[in-house]
Amino acid sequence: MKNYSKYIITALLLIISMVNWKCSDSFLESYPVNDLSAGTFFKNETDFQKAVNGIYDAVQDYQTDFHFFPVVDAATPYAQGGGSRFGYWDNGLITINTGWRVAEAYWPTYYTTIFRANEVLKHIDDESANMAQSVRNRLKGEALFLRAFSYFYIANFWGDAPLITTVQNFDEVLVSRDPRSQIIDQVEADLTEAANLLPSVTTYRGIESLLGRASKGAAQSLLGKVYVFEERWDEAEQILKKVIDSGDYQLSDSFIDMFWPTGENGPESIFEIQYSDDSREGSQFTRYCAPNSASGIHEKGYNYINPNERFVDLYETKQGFSVNSAFLSREVNGPSFKYNFNYTSDDPTFDPENPFNNRDPRLTWTVFYEGTPYIQEFEARTGQTGIKYIPGYSNNTNHNTVKYIVGKLDKTASDSPQNYIVLRYADVLLLYAEVMIQKNQLTEAVKYINMIRQRSSVNMPPISSMLTKSELTEEYRKERFRELAFEYGHIYLDMRRWDILAEETVSYWTANKNGGTNPALTTFDKNYYWWPIPENERTKNPNLTQNPGY
Repeated sequence: MKNYSKYIITALLLIISMVNWKCSDSFLESYPVNDLSAGTFFKNETDFQKAVNGIYDAVQDYQTDFHFFPVVDAATPYAQGGGSRFGYWDNGLITINTGWRVAEAYWPTYYTTIFRANEVLKHIDDESANMAQSVRNRLKGEALFLRAFSYFYIANFWGDAPLITTVQNFDEVLVSRDPRSQIIDQVEADLTEAANLLPSVTTYRGIESLLGRASKGAAQSLLGKVYVFEERWDEAEQILKKVIDSGDYQLSDSFIDMFWPTGENGPESIFEIQYSDDSREGSQFTRYCAPNSASGIHEKGYNYINPNERFVDLYETKQGFSVNSAFLSREVNGPSFKYNFNYTSDDPTFDPENPFNNRDPRLTWTVFYEGTPYIQEFEARTGQTGIKYIPGYSNNTNHNTVKYIVGKLDKTASDSPQNYIVLRYADVLLLYAEVMIQKNQLTEAVKYINMIRQRSSVNMPPISSMLTKSELTEEYRKERFRELAFEYGHIYLDMRRWDILAEETVSYWTANKNGGTNPALTTFDKNYYWWPIPENERTKNPNLTQNPGY
């Protein structure tokens, strides 16, 4: 299941190109009659399987900045960096515009996925297509899931957007934007139908050709996330509890294993974007997000996402005490700077000279820091030697990310084989806890949060069941950040939906932050909660209006 695209025949690629949103002007000058070509292709199970593989291939997208998706969390006050991708959110200035390369990559990737799904869905119910009904159901469910997946992120990045659910004719391509509410309605309908069609993930496990495909649990989990994002708490409770009660998933015995190729598609995994180290089938996350190449972790190491001390402070001591850092000074350290902090904690065993010792184990598995014992584990997993880490290997802070950084396992020193985890069981448990908080079932919420904290590989003290709703909400949010940081945009999307991104970004970017020369960020225009419609798309389609503020 790793190499989606190698199964796509040339004929299908020609069909897909006819409805590709990334079309050029020359495409508009010579629009072919795509339905005839598609009609001659979709005849049997093999044809549809290749077509569905083509949808997954679009989501994988190794050709654009889309495969830097985990870097989205750099657009928060918990990390910096991102180069020309998310560096626009740094240094007290937010300067994204209608030519922002991230928006220009994500928009066409999602619509390519949607158009490929629409092509499959147009033909999947044809009685002339020769395949078993169980296979037809599964492939249809996968197409519906992937279309819903794309529209979920479109709705939460851009708001109003074109809602396209059919294969378009030439005179139908210049569409206008539809209300976000209609998009969410379609996502709900697609995921509801997909959940009814798709099998349990347990039928996939152990079958290489099926592993990694969308399952019933994936559709239900994403639908539960949709309901949480839309604050539809009763519906969220019902669907998330189905996932929990299914018994199909369990928390991984090893937190860090999930972010190495040997642990992909494991018992905690609900949906992953599949990559491999075959040419043009990997992501470039390791190459671009690893620490500076002097660390020995990777030949490149462009430092695209650097967690900061504000984020590191979220990780308590093993006894459950908070840790606080206060900036002292900045000094030249190797190729960059070292930022010196004064660390304090009420934990009587806390050593401010060794502030990262005896902390929540997830800190070591999420952030590179000076003296990290993870170096030894990294060397054992990769077979590499001579690995080291100093704060100067980070361009913007003292730290780099750990998740998805798998060293030189990529054969070409470019394409990483590591999957991206979009949905996992811990996320579902935490979303369910959020629902319980909102419904004032605080004891139940504490139970599910503590399931995350007290899994065998983490084993942190339980949070108290005596917290008020406000206190528990604050602890819950920290727990989501500690657990899900830098995986698939969870911090960024959560802060936006809770409407705390603006306030916390302003509070973080004080003048001359950590010895820098930045101005103070005094306001955050919430228009930036919505991304700009790419100007190149509006040039091709004048019916697309722009979001406010751009």
